[in-house]
Amino acid sequence: MDSLVKVRDLSKTIEGKLLFENASFDVYSDNCIGLLGANGCGKTTLFKILLGWQQPSFGEVWRKDNLRIRYLDQIPVSSLDKTVYDFFIRTTPFDTIQQKIREYEMQLDDPDIYNSSKYNDILESLTKLKISANRTDHSLLWEASGRILKEIGMPNISLSVKTSSLSGGEKQKIALSSVLAQPKECDLLLLDEPTNHLDIETIEWLERQIIDFPQAVMIVSHDRYLLDRLVDRVFEIENHHLEMYNTTYEEYEEQKLLRTHIKIKAYKKHKAEFQRQKKVIETMSRRNKYDLQIASKMKRLAKLQKVENPVLKSYLLKFNFKSVFKSGKNVAEGHNLKKQFDDKIILDCINFEILAGQKIGLIGPNGCGKTTFLKMLIGEKNPDDGMLYVSSGVKTGYFDQGHLSLKMENNLIEELRRDNSELSENDAKALLGQFNFKGDMVNKQVKQLSGGERARLAILRLILQPYNFLLLDEPTNHMDMDSKKAIEGALNSYSGTVIAVSHDRRFLDMVADTIFFMDEGTIKIYTGNYSSFCLQRQKELTNLSDSNLAYLSRTGIKKYVVYKAFTIWTTKTKHKIGEEVFIGEHNEKLYEWAIKSRFLRPAEYLERNK
Repeated sequence: MDSLVKVRDLSKTIEGKLLFENASFDVYSDNCIGLLGANGCGKTTLFKILLGWQQPSFGEVWRKDNLRIRYLDQIPVSSLDKTVYDFFIRTTPFDTIQQKIREYEMQLDDPDIYNSSKYNDILESLTKLKISANRTDHSLLWEASGRILKEIGMPNISLSVKTSSLSGGEKQKIALSSVLAQPKECDLLLLDEPTNHLDIETIEWLERQIIDFPQAVMIVSHDRYLLDRLVDRVFEIENHHLEMYNTTYEEYEEQKLLRTHIKIKAYKKHKAEFQRQKKVIETMSRRNKYDLQIASKMKRLAKLQKVENPVLKSYLLKFNFKSVFKSGKNVAEGHNLKKQFDDKIILDCINFEILAGQKIGLIGPNGCGKTTFLKMLIGEKNPDDGMLYVSSGVKTGYFDQGHLSLKMENNLIEELRRDNSELSENDAKALLGQFNFKGDMVNKQVKQLSGGERARLAILRLILQPYNFLLLDEPTNHMDMDSKKAIEGALNSYSGTVIAVSHDRRFLDMVADTIFFMDEGTIKIYTGNYSSFCLQRQKELTNLSDSNLAYLSRTGIKKYVVYKAFTIWTTKTKHKIGEEVFIGEHNEKLYEWAIKSRFLRPAEYLERNK
């Protein structure tokens, strides 16, 4: 198969800092590649080199002639004067044509060009470009743009509205929609953190879009379920090297563990040889310090010393949340709570109870009121009606997804000591070092940090205080895999109560023992983690009320009917002829064989063939 992109011996250094070196790989037309690595390792920089926006420090990048690349930046749209439709146009050849027209017209503004030999060539090229621009069929793009906005849950957004008037989540959805519209007009799709600002329903919609995307895709993401569902190759930047795994994400985790064991074994063998050589040289030096063999052995020893411990080179974050005295059995209760902003109802007569030690995952569509609910629990907002009770024995710690609690002008040491005056500067530096803030970085201002770095700093501030009730609003946003695993481990060993808003399904499976599902002014409570919630939700959907039909439509869950009786042996679930089964991302793999073997058939197929 022909390569779309060939990369050979690629290295990149920025301001004296090495990001990666000697990277070589090919991208093929049928690939879906997950690009992994710790925050700041150079993933976005690699994308920009592939796009031609940055130059490598060393190495070569070859692109297929007329290669059409689309790129989703992790920072949402910010142009003040651009409309939604303008943003769709920029992903099409029409935008490139318009840019070239502007370049030629600027050249014609120079009076000297009319006496130049280039004048006729410029005029001819400009005429051809204007003819091409006039032939562009905007109706197809306009139709495709409207259709995909409707699919992503923005049916009422006008294509002529200015993007500056939209929220961060809406901008991200528009940016995502624009690169996915008219997929046949793209050869390679680069997605940099595409799930930022998206709720779970939209993430699952994105997964379906990428599965159906006919061209090559490269994704930077820390969403482990998304990667497991989509990618067939994994590239990881670690310790300045790009490691390739030609496998799925799940198998990558196993292969990486195996490779690490092999590297550790090789390192131990290498270290033993280093110690042996060192003793030989010391013995020879004592006998005859002028022996010529000593110099050559010293050179060999210097080379052996350069090999680094693969475990120490990895960034491993480990920590625990403190917990003060236990609160009462009932941490918080709500009775007939109501809350609305203008005409939008956020909470409509809801009732709930939060018990000591519970680990609650709070989920629901963007804009349903999850953050408002948390702010009511910490006392920043009040309900319009009803009773909200929070136990007097509760000491709450709040993680704000916007990190508004951080003082942007402070440096990292000042910020850590702001509520911990007894903490010495040296102790603050040591704690910051454990969270990978090392060297001169501790003197940086908070406003200079990336999103992932601010999140780590906010978590560090939380663990220094003895809270018994943690309210976490998107705690894993912008965090790399190791940081997510560290937070999961800390929360699992934490003895207090937790309520966490998250769109990370793996995080919700690892941490939550209860799910609060918010939608259309209600909160429904489910026992178990996220996967358990999905199974319970599926059973509920057999009752096809109007609200359940709307949920099915939004999430892409499909109704199947059992055509031949069968058993799912992994769960020991028996299915009888005529039974209805609802299948979505959460259980598709489980039923894949039954669909392929036609034991299950789509409900609409059976309706048509009655």
